[in-house]
Amino acid sequence: MERKATEMMLEFDLAGAEWVVVAHLSGDANMLGVVESGKSPHVVTGSLISKVPEELVIKENKIVGGHTDEVTIRQLRYAGCPEIFDLPGTFLPRVMSIRQAGKKSNHGLNYDMKFRRFALENEIPEAEAKLLVDAYTQQAYPGIPLWHKAIREELRQNRRVMTNCFGRKVKLMGQWGQDLFNQAYSFKPQSTVVDSCLQAMYLIYDNKSPEFSRVRLSAQTHDSIMVQHPIPTSPDEWYSLSRMIALIGFEYMRPPLEYSDIVFRLSCDLKVGVNWGHMEPVRMSPDAATMRHNLEQAVYAVQQQSDKHDHLAPAPEELPEPMHQVSA
Repeated sequence: MERKATEMMLEFDLAGAEWVVVAHLSGDANMLGVVESGKSPHVVTGSLISKVPEELVIKENKIVGGHTDEVTIRQLRYAGCPEIFDLPGTFLPRVMSIRQAGKKSNHGLNYDMKFRRFALENEIPEAEAKLLVDAYTQQAYPGIPLWHKAIREELRQNRRVMTNCFGRKVKLMGQWGQDLFNQAYSFKPQSTVVDSCLQAMYLIYDNKSPEFSRVRLSAQTHDSIMVQHPIPTSPDEWYSLSRMIALIGFEYMRPPLEYSDIVFRLSCDLKVGVNWGHMEPVRMSPDAATMRHNLEQAVYAVQQQSDKHDHLAPAPEELPEPMHQVSA
């Protein structure tokens, strides 16, 4: 008997959100430049700390991948991008790709991780860890240490009470010192991201319009929410779902955030799946016709991936790329 998926899962993800919040909190020009450019922070950071051009960072990452063996990585670099060894004044991580070094730096060093812990958590020598930490905080993003200093002063002036842009306050406890400072550095970025998700959940639940009548909240992680919705069976249902997705992805998940008179919004990515085993990315668009086209093709792809033998759904009609705007 042929099975047919009738429900889809939609995951709205605030991709790289904490890094973006830190960029605006610190006011670091290089970080803000990355945000405005739309480039991958991991690629840009890898380039800044290694002095290797971004195009080579991308190329080297495809060649090295997730390898962590020093000899293997060196062989792969020589075979796939030998030109990387001819660049003057560069730093090449021994046990990871340059992009991976940038990613690990982005995740830890914004919150003042010290080089010994960085070495321990990333399983690299302390000497190499110190080079990465110094490159990140002194060359790539020099505004980060200044932001840390400002946070410590805020702790002192406000008697350890920190407030995020949603007005949520927290009083940090514990002895005055590095552990307390680490809590303070992470509070605003992390709480801003999770509060954005929680507000979106409330708005989805509170929306009583017909377009939201069949959506069900399913899960929430730190920086994403998951909803379930029946797979549309008619063009009207596809357009209705597309309008709902646009409202969640461009408004509910991305409220205007304000710190120090600077207003900004986070970015939101979308994935769709018919089971937990495979989720397909969907290009977001505020235009209903474009959103319908992208979503319908992604749903068909995940249905085929989930069960190639049972042919869970017929191929969707070939939809031409929309030539005009339809109000979302």
